[in-house]
Amino acid sequence: MQQRFSLRGYDAEFKERVSVEEWQRILVLRHHPDMMRGLFRYGELMPTYFSDNVLLNKVVTEAWRFEMLVYTLYLHDTRNPDDPATGLTVANLTRICAAQKVASRGRVLAILGIMQIAGYLHRRRSKIDARIVHLEPSAAFMEIVEGWNQRILQIIDAIDDTGELANAHVAVPRLGADMRTLGAERLLQGWKLLDPFPEVNYFVTRDGGWMLLLSCVAAGLQPSSGEEIAPVALELGSFGKRFGVSRSHLRRVLEGAYDAGLLDLPPRNGQEIVLSPRLVASFLTCMASELGFYRENTLAGLKTARPESWFAGEAPVVNPGDLYDTHVHHFSDTRRLRAGMGG
Repeated sequence: MQQRFSLRGYDAEFKERVSVEEWQRILVLRHHPDMMRGLFRYGELMPTYFSDNVLLNKVVTEAWRFEMLVYTLYLHDTRNPDDPATGLTVANLTRICAAQKVASRGRVLAILGIMQIAGYLHRRRSKIDARIVHLEPSAAFMEIVEGWNQRILQIIDAIDDTGELANAHVAVPRLGADMRTLGAERLLQGWKLLDPFPEVNYFVTRDGGWMLLLSCVAAGLQPSSGEEIAPVALELGSFGKRFGVSRSHLRRVLEGAYDAGLLDLPPRNGQEIVLSPRLVASFLTCMASELGFYRENTLAGLKTARPESWFAGEAPVVNPGDLYDTHVHHFSDTRRLRAGMGG
């Protein structure tokens, strides 16, 4: 049984949760006529990207782990080579995570350990001060990170392609690092994505919850292009296997969501997931906030890079699919592109 859905039905409540400036930024994308196209692109790209990679899911797909990863890359990207006390060290990351109330030292050590086992991080002793050991992201992991950046920008471009941000990401070598650094600095200054959206936070703070909620919202809205919410059926065992969680865990997440009023009917072991209109509206509003955040950081990074041909409207046309293999998470050699830009 499908139910009618109005995205604006909870605006009076939602706008009280954020600043006036944040609310206006949210509405720019949320009320864009192609917002649903962005959602469906999100539902297509991100689950496929994280699917069947247990170690990657253990590192990224849960709220505090994702934020910790942001700070991990921030410390690496902002390291001063002349100051061994800077950069990605256990002490520096632990200090940031404690100050931001993201993770304890034990959790930091656990995630860093997983990343080293996966080959995502390598230990390097400082040549200036042998007492200090830096952790450096591997080339393979940075390709994964840039692949995620590429996908989030393709999602933004699906809503508003005036910036051609996915093309810019490929064409400007430092853009990924610049957008990450700007984003991390805004987080350190107090910007929080999930605090205003407890409905979304319930899912995203649980293993597999991000992919579960995204998949359900996209599947529930796609038949009517966002006009109605359709019931969703998931085989929890196979879904959980894709993202490194058990069927029983996903069943508990869904049952807890029903108890919290986020589902309108008991989920019946995933066979009838009926998302509440409040949950769907919260998710889409949170998604607009997230995408707007990345969009602003990317545009600011482009202004820092200042490729003159880009801002003169002469940006090269790049098909990201030609440069990015969506199955093995690798970029092709982009030297031919940079050579075409005079880089």
